[in-house]
Amino acid sequence: MNQFSSSSASPQPARSFDSLRVRSFQAADRPEILRLHAAAAPAGSVDCDCAMKIDQIEERYFRRQQDHFWVAEAEGQIVGTVAICVNDENVAHLGCLRAADDSSDHLVRQALVHAAASHAHDHGCLKLVVHAQVDIERASEFLHRLGFEFSRQREVANRPVLEFYLNLYERPELGRMVLPPPPVQQSMSTFRT
Repeated sequence: MNQFSSSSASPQPARSFDSLRVRSFQAADRPEILRLHAAAAPAGSVDCDCAMKIDQIEERYFRRQQDHFWVAEAEGQIVGTVAICVNDENVAHLGCLRAADDSSDHLVRQALVHAAASHAHDHGCLKLVVHAQVDIERASEFLHRLGFEFSRQREVANRPVLEFYLNLYERPELGRMVLPPPPVQQSMSTFRT
């Protein structure tokens, strides 16, 4: 879903992921998350809060049940991150979305966004705000499959923000339905669009 190419000090060879596991953050993940965010930050962008405040992840994303931070792991390495913070109006804010600069990064992003959107839905959030530089069309299409409809794009602090609403009118079954859990330990071909 990223429309910007990632920059890295040294190019890494493309990898083919046989399996992908999306799991909760653990304290031992800090060094790999810093490495990933430094290598995968879009050129010219300001890095997200999760990399700048790596020591505050537990406090920020695990203090309340509705907030969370995930990592995607493949071949024993962290290849992506995403986080959700829910405000008092039950609006879920998706951030810290990063994936390794790799030919499979969109597949990693889809698995992470699926986990975050499912979590937001499980916590009664009708609005999902994406704080990441993504391709609007691809994000809209993917989130539509998860029941969220694109509303608008705007900028907050010089960063792109996309707003989506859970579509209960055209798809009322989503109000009663629980989204399936995000894929864990499945073949990457499962996530192809």
